[in-house]
Amino acid sequence: MNSNVKNSLFLILEKVVLLGLSFFNSVLLARIAGPAFFGDFSYIVSFAALFSPLCIMGLNNVVTKYVVKHPKNSHYYIKSALLIRLFGAIFSVLVTTIICLYFLDIADEKSKLIILLVAMQGFTFLYVLEFFYIAKKQVATLVRVRLTIITIINIVKLFAILKSASLQNLVILQGLECVFIGCCYYVIYISQGNHKSIKRRTGLSSSLALYKKGQWLLLSGVAAALYLKIDQIMLAQLVNTEAVAYYAAAAKLSEFWYVFPVLIANVYTAQLSHSRFKAYHTYKSTLQQLIVVLTLIALLLSLFIWLLSQPLITLVYGESYQASGAILSIHIFASIFIFQRAVLSKWLIIEKLYKYSLVSNVAGAVINVLLNLVLIPKYHGIGAAWATLISYMVASYGFLFINYKTRSYIKILHQSMLNSPFILMKLAQNLKVHYEKHYKKTN
Repeated sequence: MNSNVKNSLFLILEKVVLLGLSFFNSVLLARIAGPAFFGDFSYIVSFAALFSPLCIMGLNNVVTKYVVKHPKNSHYYIKSALLIRLFGAIFSVLVTTIICLYFLDIADEKSKLIILLVAMQGFTFLYVLEFFYIAKKQVATLVRVRLTIITIINIVKLFAILKSASLQNLVILQGLECVFIGCCYYVIYISQGNHKSIKRRTGLSSSLALYKKGQWLLLSGVAAALYLKIDQIMLAQLVNTEAVAYYAAAAKLSEFWYVFPVLIANVYTAQLSHSRFKAYHTYKSTLQQLIVVLTLIALLLSLFIWLLSQPLITLVYGESYQASGAILSIHIFASIFIFQRAVLSKWLIIEKLYKYSLVSNVAGAVINVLLNLVLIPKYHGIGAAWATLISYMVASYGFLFINYKTRSYIKILHQSMLNSPFILMKLAQNLKVHYEKHYKKTN
């Protein structure tokens, strides 16, 4: 089994465990605390998530690309990225404070907790170190740390929920996860002496140069956060936080799966970057394989959950969340476009079409906000679900028709779908060969 597959399976296994813990606590909170409390908590977390792109600054995949390309100058790019992201994290707190001061009630507990969570979330600027290890194919180094911290935090959350903890305590626990993981990443990176490998001097000019490479992706990330999280915020403003609870319950069952295609695509970033200019046939073949496999998984998943949406909601959240069933039956089909988007995002970066990532997310955000304004007042969570599905479709597929450069990806996408039986057969044959080789070695 090659290193890409090993890394992919390793990361997926980790995420299954961590997402399972997080999801369990979310369900427990929804059942024990009730829709009103769960709605308030979901609203705060969604509002804070709007500012998370400012802690990333569009540099995740850019850093991976340059670490792979210039391994001797790895720390040069890492240090520059850290400086940019630190500035972004500080800026996110300032912007959040201004919004709460002038547009929300700053005296309200929820506003104060939003500011607090954004400040603690700021420690994710250190998460860029994770992409250094992905580029070096050493993901196991950080997995154990993440697994330990998130497990401990979720166990503490579990007891806090059972003891009917306050909204403030639960928000603090949510933020501590970011603080501890970020600090541990930095300690590991420094303790291994990676900061000593720098061959070029880092300064303001080098940081600005790197920032410019990620500025399109930064704006794209802001737009993406808007169309991913604005629905819950608009539900709170246009209806109430209880409506947020019903929508959040459905969205969590749907969005639970979104991390997997991103993880798989992240693992293949280095291979795609290497093969783009050295072996284009391999590059295109890898893209098509990823598209076919991820689309098939998303389609099967969507149909399965659509058929069982109402009993699934009742089983997981209880009778008081029955309204979430209809929302889930619509929202789950957005996963088809989210899974495809994971591959598209890599393609846009490798092809240096950064601004089209922005165009796609802006189109999705605009469509989502406009549809929410029209549909939420009348249809509440169901309207928000339709707005989300349509906006995801526009952001992951519809925008590709606007320019000849992006239309080339449509050809790859359509060829993948048309040739999907042959691609799946080839993948099955490759897996069989790998299995037979492994079986011979072990026997």
